[in-house]
Amino acid sequence: MSPIGKIEGESKHMSSVTSLTGKKVTVYSRLGETEKQDVGILQGVEDGWLVLKKADGETMFFTLYNVRMIKPFDPL
Repeated sequence: MSPIGKIEGESKHMSSVTSLTGKKVTVYSRLGETEKQDVGILQGVEDGWLVLKKADGETMFFTLYNVRMIKPFDPL
C-alpha cells in the first residue's frame, strides 16, 4: 500500500483531486530542500502518481508524496 493509502479519509481527498482532471492547475511540489511550481493541465491521478501536461507539451509525473498543494486556476 502506498503512503497515501494510509491517510484517513483518503477517498474524500482523492475524489477532490480527480475532480480537477482536465483542468488547468498549479502543482506545488517539494523534493528535499527544493520547492517547485509547475502549471499545466492535470491529466489524472492513479496509484500514487499525478500526471501534468505542460503548455510546451512536456508531460510530468509527480509522486503524491512530494506534492504539497494543487491549486486550480478556476474556482470549483
